[in-house]
Amino acid sequence: MVRAWVRHPVASRCLAFTLLAGVCAAPGFAQQAPRPRASPAPRLIILPPRLVAGAQATLAVVDAQGRLLPNVAVDLPGNQKITTDATGRALFKAPDHLGNFVAKTSAPIVSASSVVLSAGDAGTPTNSQSPIGQPVGHVDVTAYPHILAIHDRFTVEGSGFRGAADSNHVFLNDDPCLIAAASPVAMVVLPGPRIPVGDITLRINVGGVEMGPFPVAAVLLDISGPPEAVTAGDVGKLIVHAHGTTEPLQVEVRNGSPGVIQLSKGNVQRLKSSGGEDNVAQVDVKFVTGGNYSISARLLSSAASAPNLELARKRLAEARTIATRDWSDRIDQVLQKLEQAPLDLAQIRAQLKSMLDDKPVGPLASLLDSAWRELN
Repeated sequence: MVRAWVRHPVASRCLAFTLLAGVCAAPGFAQQAPRPRASPAPRLIILPPRLVAGAQATLAVVDAQGRLLPNVAVDLPGNQKITTDATGRALFKAPDHLGNFVAKTSAPIVSASSVVLSAGDAGTPTNSQSPIGQPVGHVDVTAYPHILAIHDRFTVEGSGFRGAADSNHVFLNDDPCLIAAASPVAMVVLPGPRIPVGDITLRINVGGVEMGPFPVAAVLLDISGPPEAVTAGDVGKLIVHAHGTTEPLQVEVRNGSPGVIQLSKGNVQRLKSSGGEDNVAQVDVKFVTGGNYSISARLLSSAASAPNLELARKRLAEARTIATRDWSDRIDQVLQKLEQAPLDLAQIRAQLKSMLDDKPVGPLASLLDSAWRELN
């Protein structure tokens, strides 16, 4: 996910006083031994969006900063247990049965889902002389993003890929990328650190078979706030800038500080940029109180991976345990919709967005926002 962060102080004497009080209290804590830094916790499991029954595949685990995490235990269907290696990835074998596939960690509990297809349904050629699910000769690319974000993962789909991630090679402008997750029919790729903004090429090599170069646009998003100092009660605009393409883009903007700043149409908004040389999207905002605020933006891909219904359901169930009666009733309605009509994602998203627009606070807000993310 691409994120652009804005932190802009709102003029406030109350804020200055609070900070001053904190500074004055600091000497009282100087005698305490420093607490050890907590180890990064898993935030996300990255799976290929499609797996092939009986074939090898690779997954990855990352923390909240997007860093790959080694030595993380992951539970898979069929009592299969794996642990990420020094690169934060782990090789596994997809089950023989078809259908939904769920990977989970514990402490904290994080899960992700994929779908297991037969080799025939996935379009992967096999024969009795090769390992199950390994490509035989033919390699093909059927889908890739024509516009990608330079700080976000992207998915390539096709056939003949290797389940062992490092046996595939993906390049942007001839700079190697890291393949976080892979199966014979899909790869999830992290761009390298030196990808330029603008028109570039995508090239893929699997088993000596070269595919591409394919033309793509690499995009950088950033957000700017009002240039002048603002005070509580002021209104203004945030501007999302899309660098690297003149094409109009679908962008999602999220408010990370609803107690400090309000977006005119809710805490989560989907916008279309203007296209052209400027290529911007504007968000009307109101500054509620003093303090710093954070706003994030991500590029919405037309080929986004399947929503994680199970994890969304889990986050909603967790939210229900801490919600008041009014909120729990609304959560129940969404849970019921997920159970009875899981394919009606438009309605489910609309119900969740309505809840977020009503500005829940604290842990409830975090859990509802997490559920929303899993459905988008």
